[in-house]
Amino acid sequence: MNPEDEIPRESESSLPTLLAAAALVGVVILLVLFLGQRGEVRSLRAIVLNERANSALAAGDGAEAGKLLDEVAALDSATPGLYRRRAIAHMMAGQPFEATTAAREHLKLNPGDAATSALLSAAQITARDYEGAEKTLVAALELSPGQRDLVQNFSELRRIQRKPGEAAAIIDRYLAQNPGDGFFLFKRVMAEVAGELTNERRKAVADSIKNGQATAAIYVVGAAIDFRDGKPDDARAKLAEAGQRTTPQELRTMLEDEFFRDFLPAAGATPPPAAR
Repeated sequence: MNPEDEIPRESESSLPTLLAAAALVGVVILLVLFLGQRGEVRSLRAIVLNERANSALAAGDGAEAGKLLDEVAALDSATPGLYRRRAIAHMMAGQPFEATTAAREHLKLNPGDAATSALLSAAQITARDYEGAEKTLVAALELSPGQRDLVQNFSELRRIQRKPGEAAAIIDRYLAQNPGDGFFLFKRVMAEVAGELTNERRKAVADSIKNGQATAAIYVVGAAIDFRDGKPDDARAKLAEAGQRTTPQELRTMLEDEFFRDFLPAAGATPPPAAR
């Protein structure tokens, strides 16, 4: 037998093995393509849900945003800012414990984020975890001593703890660096109203209103004094006057002051959360 006649037979015997190997490679390629497409679909769905969640947050619908962001987390947990926005959504939905958890997760990935530390402290204050809030605020203020929301929350914490003098001191330190901040000037006066209200302050507020020179903020301060003095009807009248001199949102912001938590129910209103 001619040796050359054996060559085709050897090639024929190896053909099934080659075909099997090629088929396996083809299967692997198809699997990789399938998984890649599936991952792309998941990513696209996460993007769509993320945008819907942003719209819900913008509309103030924290409950809907939270549900959407839960789905985003299941699809793509690496979505930028996911945990911070989940914390915001939970706060909007009145879920401070869940907001605390989400804010902590964001801070693990972004240590030193002052805005999220402020959000965490607000959630802790709302949940009445005052010790936790103080630890959060002290640590965050060491890194960002002038961060506005941190200062605001720390002053509110002190007022909640019935320490208006300490709240005033915190605000004074901030105003020393930011003397033109009208909101903190208002907060400073409210700290005085909640604590040691001087006769000079009473007269200044009363004279301003009497002379027709009072701004909305002065009317709100006057209302706080009336509430303090046990005159809810007079206080309601001043709040109505304040509402004529400013926007609903600006009035709401002023009524976020912790002082009103004790007195607004007497006026038939529910105060919004104080901390930011």
